[in-house]
Amino acid sequence: MNKRIIALLAALINLSFAPLSAEDAKPAAPAAPPAPTAEKVDKKGKGAREDWDKLTEAEKAEKLKERKAKMEARLKDLKAKKTAGTLTDKETQQLERLEKQAARGDRPPGDRPAGGKRPKKGEAKDK
Repeated sequence: MNKRIIALLAALINLSFAPLSAEDAKPAAPAAPPAPTAEKVDKKGKGAREDWDKLTEAEKAEKLKERKAKMEARLKDLKAKKTAGTLTDKETQQLERLEKQAARGDRPPGDRPAGGKRPKKGEAKDK
């Protein structure tokens, strides 16, 4: 009788430590995303702004022309896809954003906030 109780207790202990089925087992934690490299950090973060500040006015104007041309080409491509009816949801969102950006770019400079920033709530517009 004692041997049976010991065997039963041992079996219960083994069952409590092991999952009963594959469904009970917890899935492994997802792998962490790869750490950004120094090159990517420079392109997106503080380094990109510093690079922009180092450019001459002519270089800045050239970069802005390149960006505008790239945006217009993408906008033209997305509009062509829209007329063809092959636009995906993601591309529809991108088309809407690009159209808004293009509309903002057509405003005269006086309509834009100084320094590209809006005044904070509670601050006077004329400082």
